[in-house]
Amino acid sequence: MSTINYCPRCGTQLSNTMNHCPECGLKIAGSDANKIEPLNEKKKLVLHGRAKRNNNKYWLGAAIFAVVISIIIYNQQPTKEYKIIKEQPQVVNSVTYPASRYEETYTIAFARNNKIILPLDLVKEKKMVKFDYLANNGKVPLLAYLSEEGKVITAISMCEPCNSTDFHIKGSNLICNSCGTTWALNNLEAISGSCSKYPPDPVPSKVVGNEIQIDEGLVANWKRRV
Repeated sequence: MSTINYCPRCGTQLSNTMNHCPECGLKIAGSDANKIEPLNEKKKLVLHGRAKRNNNKYWLGAAIFAVVISIIIYNQQPTKEYKIIKEQPQVVNSVTYPASRYEETYTIAFARNNKIILPLDLVKEKKMVKFDYLANNGKVPLLAYLSEEGKVITAISMCEPCNSTDFHIKGSNLICNSCGTTWALNNLEAISGSCSKYPPDPVPSKVVGNEIQIDEGLVANWKRRV
């Protein structure tokens, strides 16, 4: 009694007396054809699996590369401080500060027509002044100083993490009187210290005649960053 099998290649019914498949010609018995065919199929599966894994590795590598590039581009973007300071008016050619401690001078400003007004000639003379604005939610300390490039820089006079409102200048650096955190005078980039991420928060101002004018709303609505 013969046994009916099926061709592994095309599925045609076969008996055990057949040496070849009548449909596709595959050698059935007593040859290496049956061995070769399954080996070829196994090889295809292995190669397909490798290709799939390689393809996954490619996309993973591409994703990691894209993330790294995005981080680099983000880190190279100008900071808020840089953008504001870049647009500040230049009122003198240049300013040189001593290597010793240069202290701020306390003064009084006033508000008019929704502008906080500070005399320009006073800032030119003292180079670094501190004043206060009385907002609805309390007193906001402000700072105005001349950069080494001769620009007027106005900012919230606060080192927020340590709650200090006083600063001094040494050479090219602006330094918190309380914690000693140091920033570059010209652009407020961090140099050292535990509060370095929070320099005095710059606010835009403009010069009109002999007045430094700050938008009152910017100061009244200012909120702490920490």
